[in-house]
Amino acid sequence: MTDHHLPRFTPIDTHDTEHPVFYLDTQAPLSDLASAAHHFTVVLDLMDSLSTLGLKDISDCDLTRITRGVHLLTREGCAVLEVIQWRVA
Repeated sequence: MTDHHLPRFTPIDTHDTEHPVFYLDTQAPLSDLASAAHHFTVVLDLMDSLSTLGLKDISDCDLTRITRGVHLLTREGCAVLEVIQWRVA
C-alpha cells in the first residue's frame, strides 16, 4: 500500500476509550517513525529488568501496572511499525 492510501492520521487503539484519543501521523518522515518504534526497546528493557529481579517479590498491584505499561507501549510500537510497513511497501 502506498502513502496516498493511508489516512493522514490513524488512531492508536488502546482499548481504554470508546473513541480514539491518540493518533499517529502516517505522513511523518520515516526516520521519525523509526525513532518512535523505540517503544519496543523500552518494553525489552523493562522485561529484562523483571527477568533479572524475578517476580517473587513483586506485588499483584505492581505487576498489573507493569503489564498495562507493556501492553500500551507494545500497541503503540506495533502501530508505528504497521505504518512503516505500509509506507515502504
